[in-house]
Amino acid sequence: MNTFLQKFFNDEWQEFILFHSKILKYEANETIFKIGDKTHGIYIIKSGKVKVSTYAGNNAERIIRLATNNEMIGHRGFGGSWKYTVTAVTLENTELLFVPLKIFEMAFRANPDFAYHMMMFYAIELRESERLASQLPVKNVVASVLYNNLKTFGYAPGSKTELAYSLSRKDLASQAGTRYETLIRTLADLNNEKIIRLESKTIHILDEKKLIKLKDGVLI
Repeated sequence: MNTFLQKFFNDEWQEFILFHSKILKYEANETIFKIGDKTHGIYIIKSGKVKVSTYAGNNAERIIRLATNNEMIGHRGFGGSWKYTVTAVTLENTELLFVPLKIFEMAFRANPDFAYHMMMFYAIELRESERLASQLPVKNVVASVLYNNLKTFGYAPGSKTELAYSLSRKDLASQAGTRYETLIRTLADLNNEKIIRLESKTIHILDEKKLIKLKDGVLI
């Protein structure tokens, strides 16, 4: 049974949703949906990792969210023109539960706890988007991106410092909304300050408290 569904729905609703939904499997770097596609439903990640992006100035990709097991994607296609305003791409082999729009709407209307969760979910996403759009120094923004990576994917099994999944430097720059060269210099600064440790493509978080302070806008 899907853990996301168990959290918000009773057994009867879980069975109803699963009966009308389907399992989709994607390999790494496959597009799940893209900007402009018609909204047909939402996706719940059963296993895997996904990046959600939009386009900033000069038609450059801007990653706005990372998602993993038991998280939902596709909700940004709701309302208005009922088309997706973002693109979702897998970071690794990923398995999704696709819930058709009509079934999702029925579940939303009949389950107030789930409706409340969705309202808070949207509010948190909006607040995070506004924060990243503010004119914070690059160092603080990069710290925020690293912390979001940690919050989403956690630490690697058996490690207290290694990120379970380190985004590529290109994706980190995209999420931070900065140039690749600037991202590399900022990571080097954080490494020299022993807040993180760079180990080839892998990133270790050495001082989570300082990273959180930077993420919150404090200059260290």
